Amino acid sequence: MTLPGMASPSSTTRTGIRVDEAAALYRQGWTLRKIAAEHRCSFQRLSTLLRQRADVKMRTPSHPRALRLSPDKQAAIRAAIEQKMNQAEIARLVEVTPSTVARLAEREGLELFKGKRLSWNVDRARQMRADNISYERIADELGVAPMTVWRQLNPATSRTRVFTAGGGHVQGRSEVTAGPWSGQPLLVGRR
Repeated sequence: MTLPGMASPSSTTRTGIRVDEAAALYRQGWTLRKIAAEHRCSFQRLSTLLRQRADVKMRTPSHPRALRLSPDKQAAIRAAIEQKMNQAEIARLVEVTPSTVARLAEREGLELFKGKRLSWNVDRARQMRADNISYERIADELGVAPMTVWRQLNPATSRTRVFTAGGGHVQGRSEVTAGPWSGQPLLVGRR
């Protein structure tokens, strides 16, 4: 029997867990661990309460992870995909894994952007390098790694090495002019 002003026995436990509220959050896509943290109880106890008192059917471990996302996160992922952001950028922005982004995109028939968007100004880096500024200083100013700057300013064709039959390499030469492999065919490739 409940008295006026008291919650019904099924809605609040003796320890203060609001079962109806927890069930609503679970149906919205919240994880058991997150709800348990909000209610300051173990997720095992919460799972038992939801099944016994709120008649909630638990999601199976094989249930697609993207379906567990809150509607807000799903909407944010959809919007980012439409803005042509790549999978890794979306995952960082929404605080999910890249595979979660891919699963949601696949489930909804959306095409993920496969290219890389440079989030820094390559033209500015070229200008700074023309002014004899070091790769490290350019990287610091633009917020990227020095090697990223170097790779963007030195195309792959200029990094091609010529390999001799003996395994050595000669930078920027098309033939070996001295040594035991003189005049022999060369293997050209990138290391």
